[in-house]
Amino acid sequence: MLQSSLALTRLSPTKFVSTIPGKAQPGRNATSGGTLMAQSLWAAIRTTDEAFEPSSLHCYFLKAGDVKERITYEVESLRDGRSFAHRQVRALQHKEVIFLATVMLKYVGTTNDSSALSEIETVNYSNRPDNFPVLSKLVPATQLFQSEVIGNLKRYQKIIRPWADSSALDPFVQRFEGGPIEYRFPPDLFIPADFHDTTKVKHLPHLDYYQRVRQHAAEESVTGVECQTLEARDPRFSYVEFTYLSDTYFVLCLTYFHLLPLYCHKFSVSLDHTIHFHKRPNTKAWLAQRLTNPISNENKHIMRGEYYDLDRSPVASVSQEGLVVYENPSSIRARF
Repeated sequence: MLQSSLALTRLSPTKFVSTIPGKAQPGRNATSGGTLMAQSLWAAIRTTDEAFEPSSLHCYFLKAGDVKERITYEVESLRDGRSFAHRQVRALQHKEVIFLATVMLKYVGTTNDSSALSEIETVNYSNRPDNFPVLSKLVPATQLFQSEVIGNLKRYQKIIRPWADSSALDPFVQRFEGGPIEYRFPPDLFIPADFHDTTKVKHLPHLDYYQRVRQHAAEESVTGVECQTLEARDPRFSYVEFTYLSDTYFVLCLTYFHLLPLYCHKFSVSLDHTIHFHKRPNTKAWLAQRLTNPISNENKHIMRGEYYDLDRSPVASVSQEGLVVYENPSSIRARF
C-alpha cells in the first residue's frame, strides 16, 4: 500500500512528482505530513548513489497540502562528499512551497568495503528502555478503538461536535482495520483519566506502543525483480516507510500525557519534524516506540520518540513540535 501511495514519477534528474495525490488522515482535510516527509526523503534518496543511506531528516511544514492535486518535489544538491551527501527538498503545489526538508545521507559502502564509517572502531552506547511492555500485553488498535471510543461515544459527543453523527468515526475504523500502519496500543491510550488518579498525577512520563507497516497480499505476491517497482526493489525505501510511520499517532498522542481524551483538541498542526536514523529500519517487523512530552508551553508542544527493534536495539530518534490548542482542560474533563 505505501509503495504505491508514496511512489514518485521522475520528471528530471532532480525533479519528481507524486504518482497520485496525497491523502488526509481521518478527521483532517490536508495532505498528511507523513506523506510529505516520506516522499521528500524518497526524492533525495533517488538523487544519490545506492551506497548512501539516510542519516537524518529535518522538516518544516509551511502550508497545508491540497489532497486534490499531486505534489512536485525539487531536490537541490548542497554537497556530495566521500562520507556524507546533503540535499534540500522543496515540495510545491500551485507554484507555492508547502514543505521544506533537509536530508543528510551517509556512505555505508558495500559488503566488501572497509572504508564506510560503520567499519571504523569507536565508542558505542545506547539507552535502552526499562519496563517496556511485551507486544502480547498491548491491544490491537481496532479492538481498543471499538471498546474505548465507540463504546464511549456518548461521552465523546459532548466534547467533539462532528461526532454527533456516528458515521464520522467510520474512517478511523477503516484506517485501523486496513490502513498502511498496524498498531498495538496500551489500554489507557484513548481515555487515560479512566486509568489514572488525576488528583495525584498531572502528567504521564511516557507512552509505549508498537507499530509496523501492514503487508498487503498484493505486495506479498510480487516476485521477480522484473515485476517490481523501484519502491519495491530499492532496500532504502524502508527509510521512506519509516518516515511515514513516524508521523502517525505522534503529536496526536499529546492528550495522553495530560490525561485528556484522545482527539479532544480544537486545533492541531505539526510545525516541524526531525529524524535521526541509527540503522536501516525493518518496517515490516514490529517496532517498539517510547514517546515522551518533555515540554508543553503556550500551545506549542515538544514530542520525542525513541524507536527500537523487538530486541530493543535502537532504530531511530524522532522529535516534533506541534501547535495544539485545547479548550480549558477542566471544562473538557467536566463535560466528558
